[in-house]
Amino acid sequence: MTALRILVAGAGLFGCEHLDRLVKREAVRVVGVADPSTKARDSAQARYRFTDVFADAASMLEQVAADGVIIASSSATHVELTLKALDRGMAVLLEKPVARSPEMALHLATVAKGCGKLVLPGHVLRFSEDHRRVAEIVASGGIGKPLYINSRRYRDDSHAERYGDIDPILMTLIHDIDLALWLAGSSFRSAQAHRQPGNGFRSITAATGVTETGVICDLRTAWTFASGDLPPDRVEVLGDAGSVELELGRGLSHFSEGKRREVALVPADDALANEQTHFLDCLRDPKRKSALTLQDAAHGLRLAEALLQSIRTGRAVEVAP
Repeated sequence: MTALRILVAGAGLFGCEHLDRLVKREAVRVVGVADPSTKARDSAQARYRFTDVFADAASMLEQVAADGVIIASSSATHVELTLKALDRGMAVLLEKPVARSPEMALHLATVAKGCGKLVLPGHVLRFSEDHRRVAEIVASGGIGKPLYINSRRYRDDSHAERYGDIDPILMTLIHDIDLALWLAGSSFRSAQAHRQPGNGFRSITAATGVTETGVICDLRTAWTFASGDLPPDRVEVLGDAGSVELELGRGLSHFSEGKRREVALVPADDALANEQTHFLDCLRDPKRKSALTLQDAAHGLRLAEALLQSIRTGRAVEVAP
């Protein structure tokens, strides 16, 4: 099998998570890595023995021929670099948030369609086998008609230090927004959010959204914990004939017909590796259907935009169609 040539824009914490997995793949060759930080570049060179390391990702895209690029750079660069990659004929795995607005996400979708190239949003939980099992139970009617979704995603307060340039809604709650869209199978019509304390990102954000099909979604993210043990990420879906709930790493329970069933978790599941595999499979087979689209990401950004507006105004907000 001919090795796929892959570039990586961003050699920070998450870029290195991608690199850790890429370098172990036999049919992949990392042909370039870019990061504006000298420290990050030097670390990547020492850790992975790369020779083609760049300070500027746009220059890398201009100079190096590749089949695809993983964009894990700062969110402000996502649109520019994706457009550059598409212009150079590369497919893109684009980390979240894919853009700062739904309109820009849809613009990327239009450009990608015009040049016939894939842009895969990096909504990694779609590739978690345990989350997929939750989605399968819901889609199969195992809990009846979905009525309510509840999720939590708690992080230590170092997130406020590392990601001070991006709101928690766009950094961590965006995962729960995408989960809600996926599990409810519907976009949103209204939203409201509250944040305590009000200043800074060392806070809890509690959001409520209602989908077009009437599913109520309570989504929470907090960056207030000290480093160490945190409550596990959790998602629950309640239907008119039961419920299913996942505590990541602890258990998956399905309640229906008056019985509780424990569903085995997938051991050593690696959602990011699964996401990469899907991206690479799509590169090898252009007819393969992508697991999610930029239109899906744009729906999530519409809700995120409404939640940010709600925090600013203190009122419920209608979500743009």
